[in-house]
Amino acid sequence: MKKYLATLTLLLSINLMLKAQVYENPIAGKQSHPDLEIIRIEINDSSTIVSLKVTNKLSSGGWFCADNNIYLKNSNGIEVYELINSENIPVCPEKHEFAYAGEVLEFKLYFEKISNEIKFIDLIENCSNACFSFNGIILDNIHNEKIRAFEKGFEFYQNNELDKAISYFENVLDVNITIQSQIYGLSYYYLIVIYKKQGYNEKAQDLYAKLLESDFEDKATFIKELENTINVE
Repeated sequence: MKKYLATLTLLLSINLMLKAQVYENPIAGKQSHPDLEIIRIEINDSSTIVSLKVTNKLSSGGWFCADNNIYLKNSNGIEVYELINSENIPVCPEKHEFAYAGEVLEFKLYFEKISNEIKFIDLIENCSNACFSFNGIILDNIHNEKIRAFEKGFEFYQNNELDKAISYFENVLDVNITIQSQIYGLSYYYLIVIYKKQGYNEKAQDLYAKLLESDFEDKATFIKELENTINVE
């Protein structure tokens, strides 16, 4: 019987996970507190759960709390989703006092269920002092990974480590576009420039042809920039 119940519990847990939409370490376009991170957003049948962590950077005197007046908002709309509950975080003016530098406090905020169609969400603490906010949180795991790949590729490009940059820019262009973004045009641009610098003229021409046939935001700007920078015609 115990084995049956354990198996049933596991199956129910897996079923709930499959039903929920989960976004690990989603990227935000802008945030107020660099020491505060969103580590997970889960949208299930009844609620939206935002898991966060804050890291104490002060040698002494650090503390943290969250106001009750926190909400989610559709970044591209007017829909607002109210806070239902919180877990492991004091409600201001009560506060968690950090014991040492580097201590991490993890907590959860529970909101009304957001629409499955929303791709960008804001997390806003509406208070009078040191309020936190995240704007343009991306609810798309593929696009978040593409942004991280682009940032890594650009880091290598800036350091003139062109061989290392190539695979990251190629990764950005590897699958279909799920959210419009300039990272696609920029990846085309930097890859073509790298190919030309390294004498891979055929690769540069092939990628330029793909750029001309592609469908992403502001494509014409990158085509014009390439024509002005290097000979790709």
